[in-house]
Amino acid sequence: MQIFNNIKRIRFRRMPAIVILLFIAVLLFGCHSMMVSKVGFTNIHLDSTLNLAPDPKMESVILPYRTKLMADMGEVLCISKDPLFGGRPESLLTNFCADLILQESDSICMKRYPAIRMSVSMVNRGGLRVPIPKGEVKVQNMFELMPFENEVVFLKMSGVEMRSFIDHMASRGGEGVSGMRFGIKEDKGINPEIQGQPLDDSKSYWLVTSDYIANGGDGSEILTQVKERIATGVRFRDMFIDHLRNMGRKGLTIEAKTDGRVYDAK
Repeated sequence: MQIFNNIKRIRFRRMPAIVILLFIAVLLFGCHSMMVSKVGFTNIHLDSTLNLAPDPKMESVILPYRTKLMADMGEVLCISKDPLFGGRPESLLTNFCADLILQESDSICMKRYPAIRMSVSMVNRGGLRVPIPKGEVKVQNMFELMPFENEVVFLKMSGVEMRSFIDHMASRGGEGVSGMRFGIKEDKGINPEIQGQPLDDSKSYWLVTSDYIANGGDGSEILTQVKERIATGVRFRDMFIDHLRNMGRKGLTIEAKTDGRVYDAK
């Protein structure tokens, strides 16, 4: 072929092998059009019949990290009196988590932002992936409950913004909240209360929630318009682990109840 005759005239002696191969590839693809005429495949079944023995050298490297990870995940934080399941309009799981978030956020404020206090907290039901089990609650359970790297965010909201946000939560059938109470009727929030007092459109309220919700997740676009915002840098999961670990050290058990903080109004 003429293309190979041309290649022979070129002196390759001082050229690196990879350059030579690239040069040949360019000539071949430049002179011929190519098209796929046939595609084949083979299924490889991954089952116990395959001899996939671990590499001893790789295992020796991984083993110390695996051992530490399993020990960390197996740490018992505290004891739960009952299993906590999620649900709407309220539930044991959402109430417990929202109460925990509000309590721990007050601790953060006392240390970093002494001039402010959180009024209410909100945790989205969809962000709590599994129940908290009865009995021993381990670090692993917290990773299963909250698998995302969500950050604690503080938002200063007007009463009007808070009312709109409550309507949004009502349209979803309710979410996990603490420090507030409201009814749901025709997808709207009715008789909203903040810290035991009727919501006042002329006042401002501090809300603690996740960065996911604060950034408009689950349809919470109203929160993206809030002007005053504090990103704490604290991870929700870390907050939960520290809180439950402290409960365990004090001999306290997890107890939760439903109390009508979010209810279906007839």
